[in-house]
Parts: sequence; structure tokens; C-alpha cells
Amino acid sequence: MAESKFVVFKIGAEFYGLAIENVERILASQQVTRIPRAPKVLLGVFELRGDTIPVLDVRRRFDLADKEGDTNFIICLTEWGRCGFRVDGVDGIAVIHEENIDKPTASMNSSVPGLVTGIGKSGDRLVVLIDPNNMLPAEIRSQISKYNQQPAA
Repeated sequence: MAESKFVVFKIGAEFYGLAIENVERILASQQVTRIPRAPKVLLGVFELRGDTIPVLDVRRRFDLADKEGDTNFIICLTEWGRCGFRVDGVDGIAVIHEENIDKPTASMNSSVPGLVTGIGKSGDRLVVLIDPNNMLPAEIRSQISKYNQQPAA
């Protein structure tokens, strides 16, 4: 009976989860420097301990309206390096047993292949499990990689 841990976050009323091994840290909202002519989903960058971290807006990635008010940043480790995801809020850590994770159907990944890795049942709620690598649109993956290759000043 294998179990996995997920950082659970909210977008609107829905719960989503990222495998804890992909999460470096969770931060309160940060001041972001916008990048001219960047794709709309890329909010910009911010500085974290001398490193420039690109930030993706998860609401925009999911084609949802922007949200006013407090948010959180989840710093994830992806194939292309560190990236921040702005989310409405972080709910906590959920331990989900393998038998409580349903595989995604083809229709769940029709617009973004591989984004949804499963649907986890945690208590009385469903958590959509997300692959952080597939959260990054192809057109910004190289930009994320460039930010992560810059030497610290």
C-alpha cells in the first residue's frame, strides 16, 4: 500500500496537488518584475536569495480570470529548472494512498497532454494531481531554462 505526499493548492473552489518531491518551497505573494512582450501566462520574475525565479500564473494557464487579493507562490523544480507558480492559496500537505488515485482519462489531458497525472481522493474531496513539467507551456520552457542557467551575481 504505497502512499504519496502532495502539496495541495486552490484555484477558485478546486483543489490541485503537486508531488511534494517537486516542491522546493511555498512563499507568500512576492513582488514580480514584469517582462515586456512575455507570454501572458508568464507573470515575470522575482529575486529569491540571489536567484532570478520566473513565475507562471496558474489561473492564466487554466484560462481563468485573474484574482485580486492574497496569493501564494509555490517554487517547483522542473526539467527546465526552478519556476514559481502563483496560486490562490495553499491548503497543506495531503497523503494519498495509491489505491485512492484514479488515472486520468484521455479527455482530461486533451488540451495539455500530461498535465493531469491523476485524481486523488483525500478525505471527502477530490484533488487534481498536476505534473509541474507539463504546467509550463512549450513556448516558455526555453526562457525558464535560461533564467536557471544564469550565474549568481
